[in-house]
Amino acid sequence: MCMKRYDAIVIGAGIGGLAAALLLAESGRSVVLLEKRNQPGGRIGSSKRDGFTVDFGVHLISRGEKGPLIQLLERCGVEHGIKFTKVRPIQTTGGENFKFPHDLKGRVPDADFEAVIKMVADVKGMSDEETHAFDGQTLEEFLNSYTTDPFVHACVSQVGFIYCCIPEYRLSAGEFARCLKWEAEARSSGYPTGGCVALMEAYLAGLERYGVDARFGVPVERVLVEDGRAVGVVAGGQELRADMVVSNAGIKETVRDLVGENAFDAEYVRYVEGLEISFVSIIARFALDTVISPDIKMLSGFSSVPVKEYNDRLMRGEVPEELNSFIVVPSSFDPSVAPAGKQLVMMTTAVPAGIKDEYCPAILDALVALAEEHFPGLQEHALFVERVYPSDAARIMGEDGAGIGIAQQAGQAGIDRPPIKTPVEGLYIVGAEAGGSGVGTELAVNSAIEFFDTCVA
Repeated sequence: MCMKRYDAIVIGAGIGGLAAALLLAESGRSVVLLEKRNQPGGRIGSSKRDGFTVDFGVHLISRGEKGPLIQLLERCGVEHGIKFTKVRPIQTTGGENFKFPHDLKGRVPDADFEAVIKMVADVKGMSDEETHAFDGQTLEEFLNSYTTDPFVHACVSQVGFIYCCIPEYRLSAGEFARCLKWEAEARSSGYPTGGCVALMEAYLAGLERYGVDARFGVPVERVLVEDGRAVGVVAGGQELRADMVVSNAGIKETVRDLVGENAFDAEYVRYVEGLEISFVSIIARFALDTVISPDIKMLSGFSSVPVKEYNDRLMRGEVPEELNSFIVVPSSFDPSVAPAGKQLVMMTTAVPAGIKDEYCPAILDALVALAEEHFPGLQEHALFVERVYPSDAARIMGEDGAGIGIAQQAGQAGIDRPPIKTPVEGLYIVGAEAGGSGVGTELAVNSAIEFFDTCVA
């Protein structure tokens, strides 16, 4: 078996792995990036089909050009030319659209409305450090200190779902506070020109510029550990050696499958196995032969059913009459992602991990019916439809199809986030699995930045 040496090996080309590899390479280190799939990008990837650019999972980039995805490119001197169409999701329930929080006025008692306004003001006034006092508290507990109105809780929980893909009774209040205040400060969340794949392509261009040995379709068979230290990997029948191994393959997968539990003490293994993932997603993507609703860009729908009861119903196979939903129309942001005169409509609903596969088609049918209310003739005008169930997402992206990864819930967020540095010397975890904070992709990139700034630089 031939052997080659690098300064660093990065496993996995999701956005966290791409970011870590770029930071390492820009600092002058030799880097090999290994991705088991033929296409990099993970949730930020896309496919081309009949002239449409179809995103796999990401529809909105938190903080846009002011966020960490673009800041990291600029930090590494990578020219990208990416611009963003700014958007603020419109919430909808019971057939009415409104903006959070101000349009809650008149829908809930005045005292509860004022309580929500105070909660938002309090969060915006917190420093980042002050938010960590609430890392171990759920959003539900935090919000209860202001109001117990069930409609307010359903509305705020949906905002938290957009941020972190978990409901209020699990979501860390500290993590919610950081996401909310960062979004409010930046006021620049949006959709990138060319689709989300444009971000991945910019990162790949940066890797090429700095000479990263990027290999796709090359699964890592195992991480080599000698005398308690990660010293390399075996991949594609080749032994690669390095001073550090950085895994974007998921913390559980890394510990259990790539390294092996015997390399860790039993307490750490139990800790990793006990980590919980976010909710999973059921997705439908419609490519339309015409533009049905040109003014709709993004809708976030939520059920007025109490949040815990809503999810309990799903787990029993019951489809609530009002469905939590997230509908996005990428072609309304960037016409280049669809042929002229055509429209791309994407929709998703989050469901608890572990839901039975047999329950998912009925939920998806209800989601499509809901979308039909906003896009009359949706199915009639479909050129093609892609239906993605949690089991499909698990095959494509791993992590049991989790919407984000290790859940940003109380006990697993902020100061309680799984650490980037593992007990095995020279082995690190990045992405939406360890370290970091923020909404989706920015969580993953912030993890890579934290890795580099605290463990390498």
